[in-house]
Formats: sequence, structure tokens, C-alpha cells
Amino acid sequence: MPATNPLWVFVSATVVGVILTVAFAASMVIQQRRYLSATRDLSGRLLAAQEEERAWVARELHDDLIQRVAVLGHELEEIERAGPIPADESARRLGGIRGELHDLAEEIRRLAHRMHPAVLDHLGLPAALVTLASELASGGLDVGVDTTVSNEGIPADVATSLYRVAQEGLRNAAKHARVATAVVRLRAEAGGLTLEVEDNGAGFDMASEAAHSGLGLTSLTERMRLLQGRLTVRTKPGQGTRVTAWVPIDGGSPPYAANGNGA
Repeated sequence: MPATNPLWVFVSATVVGVILTVAFAASMVIQQRRYLSATRDLSGRLLAAQEEERAWVARELHDDLIQRVAVLGHELEEIERAGPIPADESARRLGGIRGELHDLAEEIRRLAHRMHPAVLDHLGLPAALVTLASELASGGLDVGVDTTVSNEGIPADVATSLYRVAQEGLRNAAKHARVATAVVRLRAEAGGLTLEVEDNGAGFDMASEAAHSGLGLTSLTERMRLLQGRLTVRTKPGQGTRVTAWVPIDGGSPPYAANGNGA
């Protein structure tokens, strides 16, 4: 049996090493490009969503609130020009202005709440979830809130992100699930906080293009990633939907896998 040439062995090992190194480097470059592409796409979509939200606020201010303030100013000028008027007429007109001011205050409160709910800052996440549930009840969705978590020790960014998960999940349930009831659960788990939004409605196919075309789940997933948390969506057509978010508080690890479809 002929002896193995040491030089040939060295050359072969070197070639194999170079091939593996090049393959690994190429794989890393491809993965990095995919990540950068996905990040740019997400950033672009989020910026577009922010611009759309700002445009909505501008329309609300210009087309509704500012116009109504102008009308009130005109009514006050009319009263001023009219001079002395009977007491009952004065009371009627001032009552109308008072009612308009009350409606304006409610519209401004609604607009501010959409941008950031004040109850989240003043009373904390559990109370904000109860308030959110009561607001949706006026639209026909009965939401149960199940939580034993106190507000102590919940960072502001965690509270805001979990509130947005509940808000998006419940809005989707009200809009798409075709159900009258849903439930929100907030609990301490695995060194963090878990929030679930569940309904037994129509559900949807996670593999469909429509499931990934909206910004709702995309932005929530990004929120969780920035907090080192996880978001998972479990749904099937006709079997309801459960959205679960987990965020670490005490250095815990997520108790479930990353975002995906399941039973």
C-alpha cells in the first residue's frame, strides 16, 4: 500500500479549509443582506405608518376641530354684535355654545387618547387594560380582563408595548373576528410579564399574504424585539385567534417559541 504524501494531505486540507471559509463568509454575507433588506422594509413601512397617522391627526384638527372653533368664534361675534337680548334667548345661545365646547373637549380627549392613553401614565397597565375594555364595550365587543398583576415595577416602555399589543389584538377581534366577546390576560411568568388576547372568532391563515401585509403585527413584533421579548400568534380559520406577548422584567427567558402559527 503506497504511503500518503504529506504535502498532498496538507494541500487538500488547505483547500477544504478555504472552501469552508468562503462558504461560511458567503452565507454570512447573504444573511446580512437579507437582514438589512428586511430592516429597511420594516423601517420604511413604519415611517409610512407614522406619516399616515400624522396625516390623520392633521385632517382631524383642520377639517373638524379648527372649523368648529371658528364656528364658535363666529357665534360669539354674533352675540356681541346683537347687543342686549332677552334672558331666555341669551341662555339658549350660551347653552348651545357650552354644549359645543363640551363636544370639542371630548374630541380632543379622544384624539389625545389615540396618541397615548393618559390612564397608562396615571394608573398603570392593569387599569389601562380595564379602561380599554370598557371603551370597546361601547362598540359592541364585550372584553373580559383577567389579571392579578400590580402596577409596581412595570417599566413605562414595557407597559406601553403590552398595551399596544392588547389594543391591536382587540381591535382586530372587533373588526375581523366576527365575535361579541374576547378576553385579555396579564400575568407574571418566567421572570417577565405575559399578555394574551384571545377570541373564538373567525381566525385566519397565518401563511396567507394578507396576514403579513399589515403593519399591526409587524410593528408589535418589532416592539417585542426591542424589549428582548417575544410575540406569538396562534390561529386557524374558524378556530379563533390568540395573540401572546412576553417581555422580561427580571432577566427571565421566554416561556414559548417565537412568532408562528399553531393549534
